Amino acid sequence: MSHAQTLSLPAAILININIMLGTGVFINTVLLAQHTGVLGGFLYIIAGLLMLPLVLCIADLTSKHKEGNFYNFGALLGPFWGFLSAWSYCIAKLASASLSIHVFATFLKHILPILTLPTVVYDCMIITLFVLLNTLHVKTGSRIQYGFIVMKAMPLVFAVCIGLWKVNIITIGAPDFIWSGIPVGLPLVLFCFLGFESACSLSRHIKNSQRNAPITILFSFIMVMLLVSAYQFLFYTSVGPALGQQKQYVDAFPLLIGFLNPDYTQGLTALFSIAIATSALGGAYGILYSNMWNFYALAEHNHLIFSDSIKQLNQHNIPVWCVMIEGIICFGYVILGTGTQIPLQYTATLGCIATYTISLVAYFKQTKSALSIIGLSSCLILFAVCISGFISTSIIPLIVLSLILLAGIGMYHLKKMIAR
Repeated sequence: MSHAQTLSLPAAILININIMLGTGVFINTVLLAQHTGVLGGFLYIIAGLLMLPLVLCIADLTSKHKEGNFYNFGALLGPFWGFLSAWSYCIAKLASASLSIHVFATFLKHILPILTLPTVVYDCMIITLFVLLNTLHVKTGSRIQYGFIVMKAMPLVFAVCIGLWKVNIITIGAPDFIWSGIPVGLPLVLFCFLGFESACSLSRHIKNSQRNAPITILFSFIMVMLLVSAYQFLFYTSVGPALGQQKQYVDAFPLLIGFLNPDYTQGLTALFSIAIATSALGGAYGILYSNMWNFYALAEHNHLIFSDSIKQLNQHNIPVWCVMIEGIICFGYVILGTGTQIPLQYTATLGCIATYTISLVAYFKQTKSALSIIGLSSCLILFAVCISGFISTSIIPLIVLSLILLAGIGMYHLKKMIAR
């Protein structure tokens, strides 16, 4: 690989943070307030601590394997587990990207009422644009991330600063601690941390990857955990129960700005809506940009139909057909699912947890260490949390995800039979 194709450590960290902060922290603001009250901020800490052993294990796996994608982790148990690990992850991350794109389109229509076409039309237009952009050189992706992360920092920093200024703990009472909403809230919180492992997909493009990829994972995870927990807690303690009374995520910042100064509501709302929408766009772009290499890994191992064509690289060393496959799947999510928030969040979370679990079983097989046991136990707890979330809301997305995974398993065995 040429030097021009190599990501520096700061660029890799920015991409990782950008993906983690894509949409979850903003679209969770009202939902967490509705379901858990002031506990939402604490749920981020709880989820982060539950995931920390898992994160440490994945970081250690990445340091031991230069090609640190989830296919290679799962393949430590055998080719089938490598396939299932990568396939589950690919499908899960595209649910997350589709949701991010839908969030952008929703904010765009909120900012520009003259846009009267159905939101799904704008979703499809953005997906098409991103498919084209992702066929460019890998360094193009890293440059775009710098702009996206500046935009998303604006509303985050604003909310935290205003929260520190206006925080009023005295007004928080027993009704603000909604314990019954934790089963619904925890999977939503886990969704915000899913991007920590993106450095695994990009490890082949990170300079000195066996050292820098683990640093990227740990640093970005800790930074995001602290930031989002402070954001949710301070947002709620600034405006109180009124946050949970809002109808959707686009109403959160107008409420906060109105508490600060009603005269600024219109102007600042437009500014932060643009910033949040842009951050959602950045998260989606980052996912599509990194996730294509997971499809590429499957094609390299001849697990996809037409693998020889799919793994071909263009003049920018990008696997164009992998990007096309991503676009088709995203079209399916936004058209069939209409961008519904909770089902897409739960789908992304459970699919990723399944991949993490396979990787942790492989890690345990290799090391037999205390960390691997704790990490695997963490995965099982998180898996149970996700299933509980589906049961508390709707099991239909769980059925759909299961069917997609089964279709992939069928494709794997079909390719194996043909190879014989």
